[in-house]
Amino acid sequence: MTANDTNRVGSDNSVSQPTEGRDKLSEHDTRSRCIVEHAHEHGGTTTRRDLLTQTDLSADELNSYLPLLADSGYVDLVGDAEREAVLLTCRGGQLAGGEL
Repeated sequence: MTANDTNRVGSDNSVSQPTEGRDKLSEHDTRSRCIVEHAHEHGGTTTRRDLLTQTDLSADELNSYLPLLADSGYVDLVGDAEREAVLLTCRGGQLAGGEL
């Protein structure tokens, strides 16, 4: 028989986190794959400007997908928006290589 441990500290992890209003990134989404595959083909690094000129993605699509990719750990974004570099992470490399 076990007793309740009254000395335990409550955990913030037990509180459910709201997901409303958050955009979710699917690993099967063609736009996100396009971004990571383009970076992968260029040595793991590309720029926002290159993505605009060398892919079929619009500026609005990039503005919505790049932060999602960064928040999900697939890319790191470096610099200001005009000259932003998009650096592929190890996880992004796995996505580009079809491992995820």
